[in-house]
Amino acid sequence: MQPPARRPTVGWLLFSPSGRAGRQVFILGWVFWLLINSYTVASLALHREDEALYRLFSLLFFAGFAASFASTIMLSIKRLHDIGLSGLLVLVLFIPAVSFVMLFLLCLWPSRPGANAYGPVPDWPQS
Repeated sequence: MQPPARRPTVGWLLFSPSGRAGRQVFILGWVFWLLINSYTVASLALHREDEALYRLFSLLFFAGFAASFASTIMLSIKRLHDIGLSGLLVLVLFIPAVSFVMLFLLCLWPSRPGANAYGPVPDWPQS
């Protein structure tokens, strides 16, 4: 008898480097953080005159940026694991000109079929 499958949580998805994440999950994670950061930047632009709100949205922006930075690194590591590559390749995202190409490849490169060294297949039913 196989042990029961552990259900992934949002905390695991966004803030843990272990496991695998498919293309759809990876892209949705990036879009989620893009929306959060876009909201805080827009709020900063709209409330420049009101000092109290400006300070609040500045704090929210920096907190959101720190969370999104850590989370997108973890999502990228999981995506590299899904492709079958080492998570250390996430360092390529810090090279300015190459990072866009790397992000584009992570969004388009197909998942490795079947289980690999990093875990079972994440996006489709297991047989």
